[in-house]
Amino acid sequence: MKLFLFFKLFFISLAISLAVFALTPNTGLLFLAKSVALGAGLSIVISLVYPELRGVRQGDVVSVVLSNSVPFLLGRVGRAISNARKNTEVRVRFDNGEEAVGVVESYSGIISPPKVRIIYEEKIIE
Repeated sequence: MKLFLFFKLFFISLAISLAVFALTPNTGLLFLAKSVALGAGLSIVISLVYPELRGVRQGDVVSVVLSNSVPFLLGRVGRAISNARKNTEVRVRFDNGEEAVGVVESYSGIISPPKVRIIYEEKIIE
């Protein structure tokens, strides 16, 4: 998820750099290179810090695992139905309508959603 945020920010900063370069008279290629480098650096810093500040919000996709030994990608995918921070409880709803309560273990990785360790799960009885 951080990778998508990085590319969004980088392309926005690239567009701004190119627009400023095109609209400002008497600027050289060194100015363009510096502004692209500044935009890339800011994109990296923001994409690393933003998930820590934001936390997990209602509607975010999360990966629910049963224990810490299970890898991220083997967990079930659900949507958070409450806001949470790291080491706090969050309610998660799965596609089949079941709900679970878990603890946020980590925020989103480079391409993986936030990891939630399940505490208990509510099953639907028909």
